[in-house]
Amino acid sequence: MRSSLKTLDAELKIEIGPENVKNQDEVEFAVVWNHPEGLLLNYPNLKAILSCGHGADSLLSDKKLPEGVPIVCLRSEIVAEWMSEYLLAVVLLKRRKLMEHATNQGIIEWGIDIRVSGNQVSVLGLGFLGQAAAKVFLQMGFNVGGWSRTQKRVKGVKCYTGIEGLNEMLIKTDYLINLLPLTIQTHDLLNTETLSQLKRGAYLINVGRGETLVEEDLIPLLDDGHLSGACLDVFRTEPLAEGHPFWKHKKILITPHNSSSTPPYTVAPQILENYRRAISGHQLFNLVDLEHGY
Repeated sequence: MRSSLKTLDAELKIEIGPENVKNQDEVEFAVVWNHPEGLLLNYPNLKAILSCGHGADSLLSDKKLPEGVPIVCLRSEIVAEWMSEYLLAVVLLKRRKLMEHATNQGIIEWGIDIRVSGNQVSVLGLGFLGQAAAKVFLQMGFNVGGWSRTQKRVKGVKCYTGIEGLNEMLIKTDYLINLLPLTIQTHDLLNTETLSQLKRGAYLINVGRGETLVEEDLIPLLDDGHLSGACLDVFRTEPLAEGHPFWKHKKILITPHNSSSTPPYTVAPQILENYRRAISGHQLFNLVDLEHGY
């Protein structure tokens, strides 16, 4: 990140890590991810804090944040593109049974068309990433629904909100994609009760936050066939423990929290812009709503 920022402004003073901060009073802008609790109280002249990711839950888990200091997060078109690419790949792997071909090559029937029925993709979370993914699936001819805390309007997408709206969406769903931020309301949202509302044979993809899914509720739903499978990229504890039952379950595809990433060069311009706005007292981009947690 340092080199990407320096390429844009060679005069920037950048110190990496609290151990390298020479004068705490001079720190005006902090870029953080999984920082120690209370660390940011050490900088009395802090004008803004940037969560180095698309979510702010890691930062907001710090219960000792400096009062009155605005928090911003990142919005990257590349991250959205890579996330949508991952999600489309997973859905098509399932829809065309390509994983079954890969693991059962000895029993493939030649010339037989194999395509799982069901064309409804539902996205939990219609923020920046969710809307980008929804548009990709629309372009591929899927029926797309989306659920969010507040009512959204996305062209071509059937939008839902509230518990009744969630249940109405789930019963129609063939592929459920979770892109929700982690908040008090979304913690444990995907549990036996909600996942049982899905159409029988639905497929779950979790790329949001591990804490959204009650992990012990998933395997029974897979074993009894209510869910046909799951692709999980995020977990409550990462890396996923070696002995975790998810590793051995034949209906679970695990990826190591790499559904998307944030190349420094793609976000350095907005980090620099928010830094300049913060020190000059102008309105910041991508402000986090502290009440709602994103």
